[in-house]
Amino acid sequence: MPTRAVMDTNVLYAALRSDAGASYELVRRLRAGEWTLLLSNTVATEYEEILRREHAALGLDQAEIGPLLDDICRLAERHPRLRPREPMLAEPEDEPFAQLAAATNADALITYNTAHYEPARRHGIRVVTPREFLATLRAKT
Repeated sequence: MPTRAVMDTNVLYAALRSDAGASYELVRRLRAGEWTLLLSNTVATEYEEILRREHAALGLDQAEIGPLLDDICRLAERHPRLRPREPMLAEPEDEPFAQLAAATNADALITYNTAHYEPARRHGIRVVTPREFLATLRAKT
C-alpha cells in the first residue's frame, strides 16, 4: 500500500514554481502512483485560493487552475467531511492540514514550515520536509 500523506500548500506551490527540487519530484511521484495524497474539502479550497491568487507568479492562466485541481483531486484519497477536533496549532490557516493528518492517520504531513506544525508532533503526526518524504519513498523502493 502506498504511503499516505497530507501536502501543505507551500509544497504544491513550490512544485508548480520550479521543475527542479523535491516538491516537483513529489508531485511527479504522486502522478506515478508512488504515494497517496490525502485531501479534504478545506485543503482543496486552500489549494484553489492560493493557486488563483498566485497564478501569475506560477505562470498559470486562470483557465488552467480548474483542470489542475481536478487532476489533484482525481489522484487523491478524498475525505470530504471530517469530525471537528480540538485545535492543535497556533496558526489557524495550518489547522486543516493537521486535522486531516490526524483524522486519516496519515503517514506524514509534508511541509516547508515544520516549525508551524511542531505542536502536531505531540498528537502523533509525523511532520516532514519534502526532501525527508522523498527519502522515505526511496527507502521503500
